[in-house]
Amino acid sequence: MRLTGERAVVTGSTAGIGAEIAVAFAREGAAVVVTGRDETRGGAVVERIIAAGGTADFVAADLGDEEACARLIDTAAERLGGLTVLVNNATGGSEGAGPVADVRTENWNAVLRLDLSAPMWCARQAIPHMRRAGHGSIVNISSRQAERPSAGLAAYVAAKAGLNGLTRALAVEEAAHGIRCNTISPGFVLNAVRDADLAPEQRETYAAMHLTRLGEAADVAAAAVYLAGPESGFVTGVNLALDGGSSIARARTLG
Repeated sequence: MRLTGERAVVTGSTAGIGAEIAVAFAREGAAVVVTGRDETRGGAVVERIIAAGGTADFVAADLGDEEACARLIDTAAERLGGLTVLVNNATGGSEGAGPVADVRTENWNAVLRLDLSAPMWCARQAIPHMRRAGHGSIVNISSRQAERPSAGLAAYVAAKAGLNGLTRALAVEEAAHGIRCNTISPGFVLNAVRDADLAPEQRETYAAMHLTRLGEAADVAAAAVYLAGPESGFVTGVNLALDGGSSIARARTLG
């Protein structure tokens, strides 16, 4: 029970990586607020946690809105009796897809609001609660795209690169208050919905990008548990490449 006594908000936790992080936190003893825009899916995650003996609640929030971010954090702190962990996981990149020459300003801004501004808004609101608690951990879920971008994802790439910088700034600013901030940058992670119809040849191509195996949401959750808990008490300002070694080499040369 590595997170006993911790009180956590995990954004974008109604499905996928965020849901696995929320479940893993609760399994390790944390009280968790699940959040997103879909109350039905969020309720299902909460039920999953409670059925396993954990503590969780759901708070709906549209993180593209600054005031909604503030309400989310304060509501979570009120329901949990404080706040010590924030995981900024909510993301969206499709609205800004396309090469820079074709990106529309409104799409660019929408991606940056959710992927960069929202984590800042949530962190800004969470910091006073963490200071009162005497400690805290902020975990930002970034992407390897920030350093090794694919064509057509300029807004997403820029936002995640900014998130990496925000992590370092927060780590410097809040160290004196016992608040740590770190980044996890996953590589390709299997998604139950997106990859349900993944063709064998596509799977082989993705597998060839890794030295170990394809990533899963549980891998990200395990890293988040570590960075949220006391075992990483001497770790702040780092960007953990969680990519099965694909950032240093490929298992097989792609044709």
